[in-house]
Amino acid sequence: MNTQQLIPEPLEQYCQLFDAAFTRPIQQATFRTYLQGLLLGTERHKTATGLANTEPGQLGSRHKDAQRVQWFLSESTWDPEELNDLRLAMLCRLASTAPCDGAVLVIDETGDRKYGTHTVHVGRQYLGSLGKVDSGIMTVHVLYDTPNAYVPLKFVPYTPAHHFERKTNDPTFKTKPQLAIDMIDAVRADWPYRAVVADSFSGRNEVFQTHLIRQHIPFVLALPASHTWWHTADQPGSALELALRAAPEAWQPLLRTYADGHQEIKWVAELQGGPFGPHHTFRLIVVTPDPVALPEDRTEYLISNLRTDDQDTRVWHAKTPPATLLEIALLDSRRPRIEQAYREVKQHVGWTHGQARSDLALRRHWNLVCVAFCFLSWEAAQPTDDPPTTEPHDDHHPSAAAQPPPTWSAALRRVRCYVEPFVWIWRAWRAFTTAEPPKTLLALLRSVAQGQPLSLYVT
Repeated sequence: MNTQQLIPEPLEQYCQLFDAAFTRPIQQATFRTYLQGLLLGTERHKTATGLANTEPGQLGSRHKDAQRVQWFLSESTWDPEELNDLRLAMLCRLASTAPCDGAVLVIDETGDRKYGTHTVHVGRQYLGSLGKVDSGIMTVHVLYDTPNAYVPLKFVPYTPAHHFERKTNDPTFKTKPQLAIDMIDAVRADWPYRAVVADSFSGRNEVFQTHLIRQHIPFVLALPASHTWWHTADQPGSALELALRAAPEAWQPLLRTYADGHQEIKWVAELQGGPFGPHHTFRLIVVTPDPVALPEDRTEYLISNLRTDDQDTRVWHAKTPPATLLEIALLDSRRPRIEQAYREVKQHVGWTHGQARSDLALRRHWNLVCVAFCFLSWEAAQPTDDPPTTEPHDDHHPSAAAQPPPTWSAALRRVRCYVEPFVWIWRAWRAFTTAEPPKTLLALLRSVAQGQPLSLYVT
């Protein structure tokens, strides 16, 4: 084993896929240090001192290793868009994330607290991670969700109006739905999808709706229960009123299976009234666990432009295969799962930890976080050393079915079970002595360096 080895072999092989984005060896070496630091646990924030493992505080920030990491982020010459292009090319080659017709494009908005007046994109706005209005940065993401995995394709930070000279009238100012439109147009030609799925913030935005309709982009968008329209006194005027008036036979059962394996029966109905119906621009679908009470926090109202059947030739409906109301409900069910899990995994790999003020440095840090996140999909797709079975193959046996892909938390734990021992054992030994490790310890280091995780949990 090379005792000067900096990172485990699987991570080294992965980093080599991105070496073309860096023009100098020092950039490639710092890229490896940065990526390994993002994949470690969160005992320390993933700032320049944490990633370089220098002493916390002002003294450690002046160390040459921390300065090199900060220079790599803020002043170096590499292009984050080129790095992102290499990441997308790698995802296209993986079976779990390769483009497929059954995928969906999920629009996600992430808000994280950030204070100060010298950092770009900071402003007082609603932050979903806090559930309130506070000072922070919002980013709009478009994710690609296949039946086996989900990965970020692109993201754009939202710049509040007060950063522009003419505020909202400035020609360069863009709202969050407009940023989402730009990203959808940028990726939809190369990444096939069944529909665009978004929450009620985009679902009730007329600019967003109009663009998708004009471009014949299929979508499933959420609406708030309070969504209303002009109506006479004797007619329902909101999505909630329509759902309350739905006939009992309109409801169909839908068995939902969640990520933890538990199942729940939902009730789905397609409603007609006001501006909604098969012959109108939008179809309106309601998904709820209780069609009588319609609990506010568990009932979803969805609009879609997917056709009802092959005879539907209306110009405002998408020119894609028709969809039943059950399929529309299942398409939307992929959004909340991703929004929740994606927010958590981004925090685990240091999305909010980057110490950067400029737009370029922030984008570089966020792209590096996306590269670290996609390492989980790449690592899970690598062949294992398990010996092949000699038992007869039975296609009908339960074990013959394809195993579901690991969740992001399980994949991250597996990676950390060999990255963390490799890093911390080497650090402890080198801090103790300059001598070579004994054979037993060297064998342990060789094992984790090859990507063999240690079972660190009580069984």
